[in-house]
Amino acid sequence: MRAALTRPQAGALSASGQTASTALDRLRVGAGDTLLVHAAAGGVGSFAVQVARAGGARVIGTASERNHDYLRELGATAVCYGDGLVERVRAEVPGGIGAALVAVGSEEALHARLRSCRIVRGSARSRFSRLPTSSDRRITTERSAARLGELTRMCAAGSLRVSIQQRYRLDEAASAHRAMETGHVRGKLVFVL
Repeated sequence: MRAALTRPQAGALSASGQTASTALDRLRVGAGDTLLVHAAAGGVGSFAVQVARAGGARVIGTASERNHDYLRELGATAVCYGDGLVERVRAEVPGGIGAALVAVGSEEALHARLRSCRIVRGSARSRFSRLPTSSDRRITTERSAARLGELTRMCAAGSLRVSIQQRYRLDEAASAHRAMETGHVRGKLVFVL
C-alpha cells in the first residue's frame, strides 16, 4: 500500500480525477476500446489515460513532444499535436478509434475525422463546439463518495498517480494563470493555503 495523498494531491484527485472518471463513464470506455485523449498530459488528460488503461483500454494521447515520455509512463501511445495530427493518429490506429476525450484545445481536422466515434470535449471555447456530432458532449463532473473512493483505492494500489507540476500560493494566482495559458502543463497546477 502506498503512502497517503498529500492535501494538494487529494484536491487534484477530487477535482480532475473525478472529471476524467465521469468523462470515461459517459464515453462508455472499457476493456478492448481504443480511446484518444487530446491534451493527455494535462490534469484531466493524465487521469483519463490512467483510468482508461486500468480498465483495459488502449490509449492514444496527444501532447507536445516534451511530454511523450511522461505519457508512455502512464501507459499511452504518444502522438504530437499540430499539423498532420490526423495522419499520425491514423498511423497508430489504422482501424480507427472508438472514443475521444478532448480535454482542451481544438483540432478541427481531428474532429472531422472522428465524427463516427463517441466524443466528450472540455473547453466551451473550443472550435470543436462549432462542429457538433450526435455523440459530442461537454465534460461535466459527477462527483460522489463512491467515485472518489474508487480513485483513492487506485492511488493506494499504485495504479493511479497524481502529478502536480507546481504549487502556488494565492498571491501567485497571476503566475499560475500564465502557466496554465501556455497549454503545456503536465499534470495539475494547485494552490496551497
